[in-house]
Amino acid sequence: MSAHHVLAATLMIGCLAAPLTASAHTFTWWDDTTEMAITQSRAELVKQVGQYGGLAQLQYVNRVINNAARQQEEEIDIWKGFNRLTREGHGDCEDFAIAKYQILRETGMPAQRLDFLAARDALTPTYHAVLRYRMDNGGYLILDNLTPLILPQAQRTDLTPIVTFDEHHSALWKDQRFVPIAPSQIMLGGTLLSERMTKLMQY
Repeated sequence: MSAHHVLAATLMIGCLAAPLTASAHTFTWWDDTTEMAITQSRAELVKQVGQYGGLAQLQYVNRVINNAARQQEEEIDIWKGFNRLTREGHGDCEDFAIAKYQILRETGMPAQRLDFLAARDALTPTYHAVLRYRMDNGGYLILDNLTPLILPQAQRTDLTPIVTFDEHHSALWKDQRFVPIAPSQIMLGGTLLSERMTKLMQY
């Protein structure tokens, strides 16, 4: 592939960043297990998440953030982090994925465990973004804002991969495998991935 060729993954993912504010930011989420609305600070959430481990930790973060805002296609599509997503109360799929990434990283999870997957969703059908957790066996678990279930990627046959990325690496799905590709060759929603991926903790 030519260095001048740009892969246009036509996902509606915007590029404006909201600054990361103090951990004193408060938000409210609906606890479907107790049927109560819970208001807490970001710092309190991070502390609570740290009390869990393994799959239970992923499930808790997925549940809290999924229930702290609603999925809504944005007319002006931007990337939102945890504070902006929970303050506005709505966001696109990538906003939920970024929020989960930020909280898990703040809890102490190594960056190497997490990345983002942009995929075609066979059920909608549309483009969809989710957060992936890399297991010790090399497989991935999917944290999805559209479901409380956390399943191995191999079981998510509704998702056809397009590209995956973290703060430092990106790869294109080609011939049934991921092939490393320069982020300057990937365009998401009109903006080069190379201009975004280093800001994932700043949105």
